[in-house]
Amino acid sequence: MGSSSSAGAAMTPISSSGKTLKSPAPAPVPAYIDAVAGGFAGFAVRILTAPLDLIKIRLQLEKGDVLGTSIRTVKSVYRNEGPLGFFKGNIAATYLWITYAAVQFSVYTRMATYLNDASPENYFPYVRMSPTAVAFVAGASAGLTATICTYPFDYMRTAFAANQGEKAQSVVGFVGQTFKSKGLGGFYAGVAPAIASIVPLMGLNFMAYEMMLQTMTERGMEKSSTMAGLVGAVSGGVSKFAVYPMDTVKKRLQGQQFGMVALNPGSRYTGAIDCGLRIVREEGPKTLYRGLAPTLIKSMAGTGLTFAFFNATKGFLVEAHNEYLGQ
Repeated sequence: MGSSSSAGAAMTPISSSGKTLKSPAPAPVPAYIDAVAGGFAGFAVRILTAPLDLIKIRLQLEKGDVLGTSIRTVKSVYRNEGPLGFFKGNIAATYLWITYAAVQFSVYTRMATYLNDASPENYFPYVRMSPTAVAFVAGASAGLTATICTYPFDYMRTAFAANQGEKAQSVVGFVGQTFKSKGLGGFYAGVAPAIASIVPLMGLNFMAYEMMLQTMTERGMEKSSTMAGLVGAVSGGVSKFAVYPMDTVKKRLQGQQFGMVALNPGSRYTGAIDCGLRIVREEGPKTLYRGLAPTLIKSMAGTGLTFAFFNATKGFLVEAHNEYLGQ
């Protein structure tokens, strides 16, 4: 990357000692490194944030005049389902986080590289002139691609997390039942608001991350996995707050598919717009932010840890790769 561009800085490998790797003529970094580092980061973060994710989903699917509280939900899950209840849907969610992070970081790095290296004659000359625009477009593209590729796992994760019964269905059993009753499209319930939220979410996330990271390095602070984690936490919280209502709409549409949103017969949501308008009209605007507190905690911790784990893992893999090539 040119020194004038900050996009792609998040993908700059950082060694285990915390220093940016430098080489007079580095070998191209294999594409699999971004995927492996992203997948490991997704796995580690999912295990650490699973309970917060379940609480958020339960609150979003709640319907009624009384705004649910995180503490009440925690007590209810522990009392009725036990400690393991906080990890319902963890298998599907782990698949989701591993594959999502692997695809996201791979696409982001490749898209940012393409936009930075693109010739003035291509379709993105103005994007290339702005580092923040490169980060936004690359982040939005990465989020869009990862969402489409992994959305069935998100649907399954929501179904398992929302299930308050004692008997948990297997992933294979759930896939077979859903495909038989709803077809392939059943796995993409709520995908429209998911895409509508993920494009600005990941665009803002990576843009804020790159801007803050560049500002800190320009002030003489040394790049490290710790810095990546702190900056990622802030960017994750800000971007998630901005698009949270669309995430609530997505969860309501998913919950409607498997009968876990209490609606009267004949009053099903007909789409994302209808769902959003009815939530505001029937339950009040605050309902769109139900579950926001655990979500912000989870988003800030999850995003920060994801960037920290990704940078540390990628730095380790790049070092190993260069040593293997004798560099």
